[in-house]
Amino acid sequence: MRNMTAVLVLLLGLTGSVIALSQPLDVSGAYVREPIPGRYMSAAFMTLTNTSATDKTLVSVSADWAGIIEIHTHLHDNGVMRMRQLELLTIPAGETVSLQPGGLHLMLFKLQLPLTEPLPLTLCFDDGECQTASAGLRSLQ
Repeated sequence: MRNMTAVLVLLLGLTGSVIALSQPLDVSGAYVREPIPGRYMSAAFMTLTNTSATDKTLVSVSADWAGIIEIHTHLHDNGVMRMRQLELLTIPAGETVSLQPGGLHLMLFKLQLPLTEPLPLTLCFDDGECQTASAGLRSLQ
């Protein structure tokens, strides 16, 4: 019985290592803009690279330091730039999607101020997988 317990512990340890190494996306350059003084909202930007052979669809993002996080885009509507929420964001297999000012981004609401680095984010996908990324904090200037 003792040997079987040791084998199970070893297998669980190995399985955990494999899961930790297989991230759905490569997340790079992640940062959160420092909120405007007196405001409890901001935006996050990053580059998402899907190194897998299948599309990955981001359906939610969460963080302990933000009450609500929404995936947003900007649309030009009769010469006016408008922000619109997206229910999901697909990152095609082998491709990179940039979340940047004036384009795709994460809107952050109900921030718990002051924000301190690192700022962990949990990204969840339509297949039930989630992964954690870490964002820095950038000033408004």
